[in-house]
Amino acid sequence: MQEKLIIREARVEEYDEVAELTMAAYRPLFANTALPDDLGWYGAELRDVAGRAETSEIIVAELGNEIVGSLAYHHDYAQEVKSGNPEGCAGFRVLATDPSRQGLGVGSALTQWCIDRARADGRVALVLNTTDYMKVAQRVYRRLGFRPYPEIGYEIGGSQPVEVLGFRLELKD
Repeated sequence: MQEKLIIREARVEEYDEVAELTMAAYRPLFANTALPDDLGWYGAELRDVAGRAETSEIIVAELGNEIVGSLAYHHDYAQEVKSGNPEGCAGFRVLATDPSRQGLGVGSALTQWCIDRARADGRVALVLNTTDYMKVAQRVYRRLGFRPYPEIGYEIGGSQPVEVLGFRLELKD
């Protein structure tokens, strides 16, 4: 019998587990960069689940009583962007799937949960930021109908600049 994927809000006592899962998912993406193993300031941000919970809902995917994915859902993404003005848009950040469960549809299921939630909440669109390093995630977003949304893109400077891309899925005709 195949286990059912359950998507739900994380409990506060699960935040450490979500932080570890997030680091496990993101660390390999930056393996060939000059970032330290803990990913420096970015790793600190990734591990700050409680900080994200102050402005978003921490959502997890659970398979057989094990957390296998997570993200931060924002009812109003306008407060999360550095540029552009996605008025009336929901969004999500820090989508992570347990590396041992990648390729099983966990990320797609979490993204679909966000689409359904934003649509039910009457939002005009669902937006997100991702980096140029996250090719697999970009393929998932495009497959689900997201289109490039450069108005919310930006670049993180430093010795190895990172391009942060914006994507948008229209929810209203």
